Amino acid sequence: MIRKTLLPAIFLIFLSSLGFAQEQPITMPEKGYRFQYRIKGPMHKKSKVLELMVDEHGNYLVTTFRGEKSSFVYVIIYNLYTWDEKYKLKLDDNRCELYNSFFDEEGVHIYINTDVYRNMYKKVNLKTGEIVKVSCEETPKGCSKIEPQFYKLDAYTVGENYYIYRDEKFENYIKILVKKEMYIPTGEDEFDEWGGGEVSDLDPEKGGVVQLTPAEIRDLKSGNEIVYKGITVFYDPNSLDADGKPIDFIQVKGEPYKLRLTPLDIGKLEKKASFLIGKFVLKLDLDAWEAEQKGM
Repeated sequence: MIRKTLLPAIFLIFLSSLGFAQEQPITMPEKGYRFQYRIKGPMHKKSKVLELMVDEHGNYLVTTFRGEKSSFVYVIIYNLYTWDEKYKLKLDDNRCELYNSFFDEEGVHIYINTDVYRNMYKKVNLKTGEIVKVSCEETPKGCSKIEPQFYKLDAYTVGENYYIYRDEKFENYIKILVKKEMYIPTGEDEFDEWGGGEVSDLDPEKGGVVQLTPAEIRDLKSGNEIVYKGITVFYDPNSLDADGKPIDFIQVKGEPYKLRLTPLDIGKLEKKASFLIGKFVLKLDLDAWEAEQKGM
């Protein structure tokens, strides 16, 4: 009994002797991926990726970077799939525990745990930049037992279509791999080792990311079809059975490929949750959504 009680305490003491929690080893995929993009962290000598996470709703990549001083850390949030930087926070905490941090369902706030031993949170309003301290009772997930964990330095997006990890040689860089069949040259990334080119239409056999704006979702709900990079998307309000489950959709041979959305799919998009339909990732265009919010 004494040994069982002492082991967790010893582990906590060990972690507290480190500047940050131990890093979980990076497990690279053995095959099937190729380089797509690279993100560089803050421009100072001590900058280093400390931890990364893909939010559970499939919208953002969140990364913590070491600050110029140990008294603060940078938290940078990127849009998944476009990889553009959306928010950059400088928190006056010497640590941020992303493994115990999360977004609200609306994607407006992120709750960042700032203590390895306790439920101490900072609530960040991503629209206004306001940062306030909150108790765990005020978070969407409530209070739970805190258990120190290893910092993750790699992650997959939904469907394992993208693999994201800290560069093993240059620790201030994040590298992004994509499944080979989904790779599309964009001509925008100077690190693209395979050359540029115009963005091509999506191939139903290979899949890809389909981003829809709020206006396009409204258009779909009104009965119109949307063509996104060569893929026809339509909404069928009668695509659920009596139990509320999706009815199988069969592609018509000889006709162009179509991507059907059910009421459940539309609901997910309106809640800003990314999901899979076959080989395609469906995602709300967050830039367009934010532009609409600002205009209201």
